[in-house]
Amino acid sequence: MHVFLTGERGIGKSWAIQRAVSLLGRTPYGFLTRFQAGEGGADSLHMIPPSGEECMNEENRIALRREGRMVLLPERFDILSTGLLRAAELHPEGVILMDECGHLEAESDQFHREILRCLEGEIPVLGALRMDQPWHAFIKNHPRVKVFSVTVENRDALPGKVAETLLMEQ
Repeated sequence: MHVFLTGERGIGKSWAIQRAVSLLGRTPYGFLTRFQAGEGGADSLHMIPPSGEECMNEENRIALRREGRMVLLPERFDILSTGLLRAAELHPEGVILMDECGHLEAESDQFHREILRCLEGEIPVLGALRMDQPWHAFIKNHPRVKVFSVTVENRDALPGKVAETLLMEQ
């Protein structure tokens, strides 16, 4: 079983994922996406491993703010996302994080194929889905995926429920 969280922006999806990982006791692999602030607000988006190395640099920048909106750097995104997910598949003792699958990568068929490979595998996947993204249908409808909506009311209890769901399948 794999678990994805969805919910409003800023509701605590990433927080719930981090808490669930700590309850699982498994090393996280995969990716995190993080904004790097610049003059006038967040000006770039980076994809980093969940190992705590939050070094934002040119090599892991996957999107830039142009004319007020984030624009994906498709070639770099495909290389990073594929590399991080394939590396995660080498660690069956771990958990594959995908935090977050948003709107920028809607057109990346390569990324979609890698997600599907992970969902077909035996390593538990724990991810976050930005709300209202039509391309997420293949994730949400996968027979081995359970989706939880994060709300203010359930977010404190949700990490335990997520960890329990993932541990049931081990």
